[in-house]
Order: sequence, then structure tokens, then C-alpha cells
Amino acid sequence: MTHPSRVEYQTDPSQYKHWKLAFDGPVATLKADFDENAGLRPGYKLKLNSYDLGVDIELNDAVSRIRFEHPQVRTVVLTSAKEKVFCSGANIFMLGVSSHAWKVNFCKFTNETRNGLEDSSAHSGLKFLAAVNGACAGGGYELALACDEIILVDDRSSAVSLPEVPLLGVLPGTGGLCLGRNS
Repeated sequence: MTHPSRVEYQTDPSQYKHWKLAFDGPVATLKADFDENAGLRPGYKLKLNSYDLGVDIELNDAVSRIRFEHPQVRTVVLTSAKEKVFCSGANIFMLGVSSHAWKVNFCKFTNETRNGLEDSSAHSGLKFLAAVNGACAGGGYELALACDEIILVDDRSSAVSLPEVPLLGVLPGTGGLCLGRNS
């Protein structure tokens, strides 16, 4: 098990490896295009837009930048740049090579990042739309659930599957999402 001695939580769009951020007036688009060879640590590939802490560090940065540096933006569209896959959730191979402490911190950061979308919607009037274009599974569906609306693209390949609560449940294991406004 290898661990970086220090995780850098500060980044900027010029450093993003996993998200493409674009602006068009009051609409920002965040496209998931996770570089499978750019995991935060060695020992796994981010296949099928599966995420690790590095992906969420970028997502957290992008949402904060949209919220505080681009006040004209009223809507954020989360979608995928990959064909037939939106997001397959947390990378299980990354979880498999991680210590318990790393997993707990990863889950907490991921959960707080998703809750940050909800907070932005509730307190800043910034609305999030998940344009699900392809397979959306596990934590990928949790990402979509953190948005105000989910649009399932009618392309004959888009589908959702619920998070793996009984066996894997990354976010449910840390308290889940605060889906009060949607329940």
C-alpha cells in the first residue's frame, strides 16, 4: 500500500485532468472526462469515469469557482464527455489498495463535495442539472442525485443503477447525502 506523503487540495482549471469546465453566459458545463491513467495514487485506473479523491478535488474546486468567481452563472450542467458512460462511481480498485483512514477521508471529502452542490443550490440560487448520457451507477448516481434535476438522455444506452448500499456504499457509509429538499 503506497500513500502520497501529502495530498494537495488546491488546484485550478489549468491543472484539471478529469473535468472540462466551460461557460456560456448564465450556464456552466462540467464534463466528466476522467483520465484513467491519472489516479491520485498508483495501483488503479479510473476506468468508466470511476472517481478517486483527485477527481473530487477538481470537482470541489470547479463548483467553488463557479459559485464565487462567476456570479452570472445560474445553472451548472454536469454531463460526460465519454460515450455511453456518465459515471460508474468510486473506483473500487482504489478503495482496495487504500488504508481504512484513507477510505474514511475519501468518503468524507466526497460526501462533503456532493453536499456542496446542494448547499450552492439552497443558498446561492445556483441550480445543478445532471444530463446523464450513458451508464450511471453507484456513486455516479449519487453525484446525479446531488443535482436539482436529473435528465436521462434518450440515447438507448443511458441507464441508472442505485448505490450499492449493503455491500460497498461509499457515501452511505459516511452518512449519505443530505437529500432533504428532494425527499
